[in-house]
Amino acid sequence: MRMRPGAAESAGSRRTRGRSLVTGSLLAIVVFGLLAAACGEGSTSSGQASPAPPPTEPAQTTDAGQTTDGVAQISREGIREFGLTDQEFASHVEAVQAAIAQCMAEAGFEYVPADVETIELAQSAVRTEPGMDREEYKKQWGYGISTRFDNRVKEIELGSQNLAIFESLPEADQDAYERTLYGEDPDATFAFTFDEEDFSGTGGCTRKAVEQVFTTEQLKETYINPKDLLVEADPRVVEANANWVACMQDAGYDGYLEQDEIIGEFEERLDALIEDEDPETLTGAKAEELKQLQAEEIAISLVDLECQEKHLRTAIREVELELFGVVLS
Repeated sequence: MRMRPGAAESAGSRRTRGRSLVTGSLLAIVVFGLLAAACGEGSTSSGQASPAPPPTEPAQTTDAGQTTDGVAQISREGIREFGLTDQEFASHVEAVQAAIAQCMAEAGFEYVPADVETIELAQSAVRTEPGMDREEYKKQWGYGISTRFDNRVKEIELGSQNLAIFESLPEADQDAYERTLYGEDPDATFAFTFDEEDFSGTGGCTRKAVEQVFTTEQLKETYINPKDLLVEADPRVVEANANWVACMQDAGYDGYLEQDEIIGEFEERLDALIEDEDPETLTGAKAEELKQLQAEEIAISLVDLECQEKHLRTAIREVELELFGVVLS
């Protein structure tokens, strides 16, 4: 989901930097197998791709969060990413994955479409770690921006078959495979950007696929889920967000209006520090600067969590329960 203070969030950056697909792939296969087994037979998909229903432009909302074209009903019934229902979620995933496979084949590469269950498993790894609660995660990794450089979401999404295909390629072809699949940003995978509700970073076959399935409005970086508009417009949430801002200010973190701004700042600082270098091989002054950046990230993430728990989470859960009949965060 798009990151906002108090939203369903465990910890992490909007763009988790990933190592090469080869790195950690064996671990990914094991993790994938364990996660799949844990889900039992409750898959929402047969794994066979089918076309998504013709996309429709989302209805418009007013500043007060009221709807002009049935958004309230859509938001209550479709509480998945982009306001989709469970059925729409599945059909969109299947259509995107089929389009990616076709695009990759046309470029001379093999790609096995991920089924709905696999995409959901990958999304469940966004900013989370099995066996850790929110506070434990933040104490170790903060938001996961400067503190960890694996990409479990990507590895789970690819699955054992695509990882094996990738690893069988010569190194030069591996680079071409990733560029063809993801474009310029190898971390902008479908599962991650779908979870973030932000396809702006996608490229390659992934971009071509989402353009075929999602609406023009949904492809915009400025898109906001209709259900988020309803929640954020509620006076209780508006007040709670203001209290979060004040709480952060009282702790010495002034100038932030939402968590996205904190995340963006640390991403920019990390990019400026490492440039084109591998962050895990930095030495000397840069290595020390990275350690300082990591310490700062962990510190602010813990304050952020405390302010969320104190002011935001209860209000948001209360409003979500009233609006949708279920707590989403």
